[in-house]
Amino acid sequence: MFALQQEYGLSIIKELVEGDENLSRIYGFILYTEAEPYVAKVLRDEDFWKALNNISGSNWPIFAAKPLKTGHLKTSSGRPGHTGFMVQTWEEPNANKSILMDFGLNDSQELPLFVAFMWDDNDNLNEITIKIEGRDTDSIYHSLEEIVKVVARVEAAILPEYKGTENVFRNVKTELEALRFKHTMINRGKIIKKFVDIFSVFV
Repeated sequence: MFALQQEYGLSIIKELVEGDENLSRIYGFILYTEAEPYVAKVLRDEDFWKALNNISGSNWPIFAAKPLKTGHLKTSSGRPGHTGFMVQTWEEPNANKSILMDFGLNDSQELPLFVAFMWDDNDNLNEITIKIEGRDTDSIYHSLEEIVKVVARVEAAILPEYKGTENVFRNVKTELEALRFKHTMINRGKIIKKFVDIFSVFV
């Protein structure tokens, strides 16, 4: 894992990884805002950092940078001089827009996210994002651990002669999509259970 202290655009990362034949063709990036302090705590904790680093190994780097600025919902009543419903729109800090745009994200509302990415043979960026789940330091760490283990397992299973091909990203994407689907089903189950619990009170 690598901490980017200053400018953290993808051009910097590309310069770091380009031409390094020891690296597999898959990279990770942890995106979070100042509103996610537990992610910051995990990344600042030396023991957590070393544990994640040991899981990922040296073949594929994970980058983490300073947190993005926190956006907010802005409420307005439409155009001046016109009556209408109150409307909420998301105000994204300008400082965030460059890195979000790099990863094809419109705003930071879905953060924190883990992004797995690579540049293909035509120099186009390919990426997949997966939500980092949790409400405290331990759960955030375990969420990151689960994601990193999936990528590490896929990367380790690829023969050395194919680690520099686009297949690495394709295989990682398939596994992360499966993990993302599993999380979606678990969260839906929790919501359904809450409804069942609420309505059972009235039965």
